[in-house]
Formats: sequence, C-alpha cells, structure tokens
Amino acid sequence: NYRTTREKIGYVPRKEATQKDYDRIGFMSGLEVHQQLKTKEKLFCHCPAGLYNKHEDYDAELIRHMRPTLSELGEYDGTALMEFKTRKEIIYRINNNTACTYDVDDTPPFPIDREALDISIEISLLSKQNIVGEVHVTRKQYLDGSIPTGFQRTAIIGVEGELPLKHKKIRLIQLSLEEDSCREISDVGHVRTYQTDRLGMPLIETVTYPDCANPDEVKEACDYIRFLNRSTGKVRTGIGAGRQDVNVSCKGGTRVEIKGVAHTKWIPELTHNEAFRQWALLHIRELLKEKMDPTEWKLQSKKLNYHTYKFGYAPLKDAKQQHHQIVAVNLPGFKGILSHFTQPGKMFADEIADRLKVIACLEKPNMIHTEEFAKTISDTNWNKIARLFKAEENDAQLVFWGPEDDIKTALETIEERCLMAFEVVPNETRKSFEDGTTIFERVLPG
Repeated sequence: NYRTTREKIGYVPRKEATQKDYDRIGFMSGLEVHQQLKTKEKLFCHCPAGLYNKHEDYDAELIRHMRPTLSELGEYDGTALMEFKTRKEIIYRINNNTACTYDVDDTPPFPIDREALDISIEISLLSKQNIVGEVHVTRKQYLDGSIPTGFQRTAIIGVEGELPLKHKKIRLIQLSLEEDSCREISDVGHVRTYQTDRLGMPLIETVTYPDCANPDEVKEACDYIRFLNRSTGKVRTGIGAGRQDVNVSCKGGTRVEIKGVAHTKWIPELTHNEAFRQWALLHIRELLKEKMDPTEWKLQSKKLNYHTYKFGYAPLKDAKQQHHQIVAVNLPGFKGILSHFTQPGKMFADEIADRLKVIACLEKPNMIHTEEFAKTISDTNWNKIARLFKAEENDAQLVFWGPEDDIKTALETIEERCLMAFEVVPNETRKSFEDGTTIFERVLPG
C-alpha cells in the first residue's frame, strides 16, 4: 500500500520534479533566517557573548517545570498545553562565566545592547527595509523550556524589504533583534537538559513572505540572506551561529515550520518532501471521509498480558523486564491508512509514533502495527488481538508500551492524531534530518 499510495498522490523524487509538479500541488514556502551578531556582551545583560562551555563544565543545575498560564485574551496556547502534558523536568546547567541571574529569570533585563542594535539597523538597511520609528521589546512565547522565562524578548527593527534573486524578488516581512535560546544537551523520557552559555546572545531573524515557488528558490533566498549578513563582518560564523526555519505548505494544506535546518544544502529536499507530505495527508483525509463519519469514530484499547501472546520482539521483551504496560489499540476504518505513504521511507503510522515520543515521552521504538514493512510479531498474535476487539475487515490495530503513568497520555495522543487525519493537516513544528525527512517536534505556537 505504501508504494501504491505514493503513486496515487503523484509523488516524484526532487531531482525529477519540474515547476509543473510544484504548481500542481500549490507549493509555497518562506524563511526565518537567524544569525548571531558579533558583540562583546549578551543582549540584555553584561555576560560575555560567544563563549561556550563543555557539557560537563558547569557550576550549578537549576530544575524547572513549565506550566501553562492564560494569555491576555483569556486563552491557553495549544503548545503550552501540549508541553504541560509531557510532564517534562527541565534542567539548566549554569556556568558562572557565561550566565547570570538575568539568564535564569531571577533579575529584570538590563538595557538593550547598543552594539547589537546598531548592527541590526545596518543589516536592515542593506535589505532595503524601513526602520521603525521606535524599537519596542516584546515577548514571543518559547514553550519547550529552551528559554527559562517561557518567552523570548524580541524587537522589530526593520519592515517590508526585498531580496533581488536571479529571476525574481523575494519580499521581506521584517528583521527582528532577539535573544538566543539555550543549547539542548539531551531529551530522554521526562527529562530535558539545556546548557545556558548560548542563552541571551544577540540574534537577528530575517523573515520573508511565502514567495518561493519551488525548493531551489528557497535555498537561493536563504543563501542570499546569509551572505548579506556575513558581508558586514559583524556576525558570528561557524556551527550553530546561523540557523534557519523553513515554512512550507501546499494547496489545501497549512503552514508547517521545519525548525533549525543546519545547512542550506538540506533545504531543497526538506521543502520538497514536506509539501508532498501535506499532499499525502490531504489524500488520507479524503480516503477516511469516504469510509466513515469522524463524529462516530472512536478507538478501542485493551491491556495485553505478555505471557498470553509470547512476544518474541526484543522491545516488547524489554518492556516486560521494565514492568511497562503493553496496550493494544483498534483503529476503526484505518486499514490501508497506517501504511499510506507520507515521506520517503515513512508512512502515516510514523506520524503517530513521533507524537508518542514527544507528547507521551515513550522512547522509540514505542509501537508496532498491522501494516509494517517488516513483521515484528506473528500473524497469529495479530489475529488474536483483532478477535479481542471483534474487529471488522477495514480496521487496523497497533500495540504500544510504556510506564503506567504515560498510558493515558499515549491513548489521548493516538486518538487526537487519528481524528486530525479526518479534518486537517496539523499546524506543527518539525525537526529536520539530512536525508530530507522530518519528524514531529511540537504543536506550532500561537
């Protein structure tokens, strides 16, 4: 079914794709290009900028738990609620030479660094932007714990510029001056650890309109912005000094942000695959709507006794050793959907597994299903599980495992993602990989 659905949606490898293919699916993309500035101090305190510590070199650890609060409009942000569900313990490693009480949100900010402000105005003028009359420092929500305050201090410097590419102009929305976030060291289970040396370093963010009509234009625009920044000699270079987020959508899809793309050479493959991933999800929506009414759809779940099934799959053996619960789930009408193509080498079932890792904190491998490339448990066991639910011919089953405390969140996560498949391409932030594929990272913030 993976191969069949890949052909049905008209997927073509990037090297074979033409502008007609991108016009057919309504490819649309824009950029958010981040570049650290070469200043002596951080943006809102007097700590030195550009110094880095080794992971094991720290003087203290600070533990925080992120909790959602109501906005000024009396609403909760969707990302805040998702992060709260994960029950993450956020650990910050602090070195006295590179961080202070401002960085860990125990002291109000100092006045903005004037050197950083001057550089950001200069770069705004180079891209023909209009400089704002007053610089207002505002708050942008940052809810994964990478900034201890839960928000990023940011200020718009220039608006409405343009980039002259070879064959067209790309419009710029704005250039902002903002503080950088922490460096993530690890994220395992319910514990996420950050280093605070990079936190608060001055950073500019150049944001374009979604004017790029194919993946090569996105890379060309990104290279132009990066070379323009570097031409001043006033920005940092090297690993991590420049990072880009790429926004992609297709006709009928939604804005999805591919976060922290490390190299511009990855951009064409990533944007190509994301546009077709959304195109595939729209095809899945049509298939599901033909089968049933989403208002009547409901999954069923049952805990499994390990000994009844005699599982030989190694991760299930490990789950038994760790006293984890093993849960079977019946998905009505999802036969052929779990194995539906989404990205090269990936299927719809991966959309569920990725969210189980992020939201329910179940480390991969965390689930198996009836439509896998390679069988992990016997057909006999799958038949037993199907009989357990009195499953119909068009149903699909999956099995997942994890600590008892995470089972409720996992079931909610599976149900939520399956119900989304009936309605929309979810707004989300995705993490990029060198092979051009992406995985779910978090719900896109408001």
